[in-house]
Amino acid sequence: MKKSSRAPSKKFTEHKSSMRLPGGWQLPPFGVHQVLALAIVAVALWSVAIIWLALQGGEQWVGSWQDEIKVHVYVDKNQQESLASLQANLRDIDGIEDVRLVSDGETQAWMEKWLGGEDLDAASFSKHLPASVEVTLQEPRGVTVLDEIRDVAAAQSAEINEDELQLVEAGDVLGSIQSLAWFATIILAMAMALIVSNTLRMILLARAEEVHLMRLMGAKEWFVRLPFVLEGLLLGAGAGFAAWILMWPLIWFTADWQSNLSVDLSGWVLLLPLIFGGAVVGALGALIATANIVAPETDS
Repeated sequence: MKKSSRAPSKKFTEHKSSMRLPGGWQLPPFGVHQVLALAIVAVALWSVAIIWLALQGGEQWVGSWQDEIKVHVYVDKNQQESLASLQANLRDIDGIEDVRLVSDGETQAWMEKWLGGEDLDAASFSKHLPASVEVTLQEPRGVTVLDEIRDVAAAQSAEINEDELQLVEAGDVLGSIQSLAWFATIILAMAMALIVSNTLRMILLARAEEVHLMRLMGAKEWFVRLPFVLEGLLLGAGAGFAAWILMWPLIWFTADWQSNLSVDLSGWVLLLPLIFGGAVVGALGALIATANIVAPETDS
């Protein structure tokens, strides 16, 4: 009897080369769909990481003064009436928490610190400095507070520290950018969850008969969904780690720029947020993809 020389069917060979666990879990390496989804999610997470790195650098550049925002106004010490009027008018501005006159002792101590310990008479130098009025701003405050301070200083022939006002304005801009960054992060997270959801949905449809058979055999819904959720979680966490790796070349490339601005960007602080955030997004996408898995008795 002549033996058949036919090769094993394509379906059989694919089944042998694709090892799966119950519920749809496919052992690494992932298939093409998973790899593409991982790459897309990694790029999206990398974009989010760049946004927060930029905010980190901006906050370092502005400085820690944001915790207690203060502005200094200078007036001639000989103009005592103008000095008293200046303080009174500044206190009347809505959005100012406190106004105080900086003492001569504080001015002398600042002068000694500024001279860097040189053998110079700081007291004689400080006598020639104008009187300094320290203005503490409320937080939050109105958008017109800084303009009102400028107007009061100009009316009293006083000079205002414009560098400090520019830093305050930069802090306000950073606050607005931070709100936009959170909005962009949420939008991108939703988009990433949909990408993971579509990827796992295609895998779920390809294994519909397998899933249906498991449900007919009495498998609980959570038992069928759990492997898909784990796959989405692993896919998202892997994308987060890949995004973190891709972030480092940019940090190294901008090292000179950071040094010039006295900024030290740290990628390590974003490691856990990227991995955890990616895992949450992946798990959410898997839950969306498997939302229609129902009990056999409810199937039509």
